[in-house]
Amino acid sequence: MTRWIVLAVALVVGLFLLSYDQRTDDTGVEASLLVATSLALTLAAPRVAIAIALAIGLPIAAWSVWHGNGAAVVALVFSGIGAAIGYAMRRGSLTARAG
Repeated sequence: MTRWIVLAVALVVGLFLLSYDQRTDDTGVEASLLVATSLALTLAAPRVAIAIALAIGLPIAAWSVWHGNGAAVVALVFSGIGAAIGYAMRRGSLTARAG
């Protein structure tokens, strides 16, 4: 049940960041928000890390490609980096407890 809630939150965050992307030109802030939100949500549900990265980054990438800006596909990279860091942090904390 927690996974579905986290995925729903990730999709809402992705759509919010899409609207943020349309209104501002703060690429650094947006990139850090992509990394931070995907990291935090992956810490909550590490088994769906890839889905979280896609739910957060894909709305921006799809909108940008649809409107002729292929460079914004980098949003998927940033959300994937955040999800990978969150997954590694969660895996590290689980193995530290087991050992």
